[in-house]
Amino acid sequence: MPITEIIVCPLVPGSDIYGANNFAGAALRDTVDGLHKHTGCQQFTAGMQLEHADILEALITWESLQKHCDFRRTPDYGSIVASISKIRAGPCTPYHVDFRPFTAFVRATEAPVTEVATFYFDGPAPFAVLDRFTRFREVLSKQQVSGVLGAAAGLTHEELDSEGARGTAAVLVIGWESVDAHLAFQKTQLFKDSVHLLPVAEAKTIDMVRLDETTWV
Repeated sequence: MPITEIIVCPLVPGSDIYGANNFAGAALRDTVDGLHKHTGCQQFTAGMQLEHADILEALITWESLQKHCDFRRTPDYGSIVASISKIRAGPCTPYHVDFRPFTAFVRATEAPVTEVATFYFDGPAPFAVLDRFTRFREVLSKQQVSGVLGAAAGLTHEELDSEGARGTAAVLVIGWESVDAHLAFQKTQLFKDSVHLLPVAEAKTIDMVRLDETTWV
C-alpha cells in the first residue's frame, strides 16, 4: 500500500530549486536520479513553502514502507543524503503518512498549489479524526468548491514534536488551482459552516502552509 514520506528542510541562502543552473536545483536533480534507480519510488514532488520562502518541503511516495526501508540500505541512499546536505541549512524533519484516498492525494500534489495542514496532538490523534476529514472532503466535493483539484488525509506513523507537544499528527492536503482560490474559499460561509469538522480545537498546534510544487518523478 503506498505511503508518503514528507521531509521539511530549511535551505541555505541562495537556493533556487527551480533554477536550471542553481546548485539547489542540481542537488534535487541528483536526488531524482537516485530515486529513479529504485522501483519502489512512485513519485517525488518538491516545492517551497509560500509562507516560508527558505523552507523546502518534499513528498516522496513509496510503494510501501518496506520499499522505503529497503532503499535506505542501498548505496544510492547515501548519495542522496550527501546531495541534500549541500543545500540543507538545518535539521530535516522526515515522517510518513498513509494518505487516503490515494488518487485524490496524487491530484492534490500535482496541483499548482498544495495546501498542507498538519494538526499536532499531545498523544494519539483524536478518535475518528479521519472520519471528520472525510466529511470535510465531502463538503468540498458535493459543493463543488471552486478551485479544488483534490484532497486527502492521513495520520503520521511517527510521533512528532511541536512546541512541547509530542504525539501522532493528522495531515490534510488540498490541491488548489491558485492561492487566490484558496483564500476565496476561506471567506465563504461554506467554509465557516464546515471548519468545525477539522480538529482545530483539539490540536495543540497547527501548521498550515502552501507549497508551490513541481512533480519530478
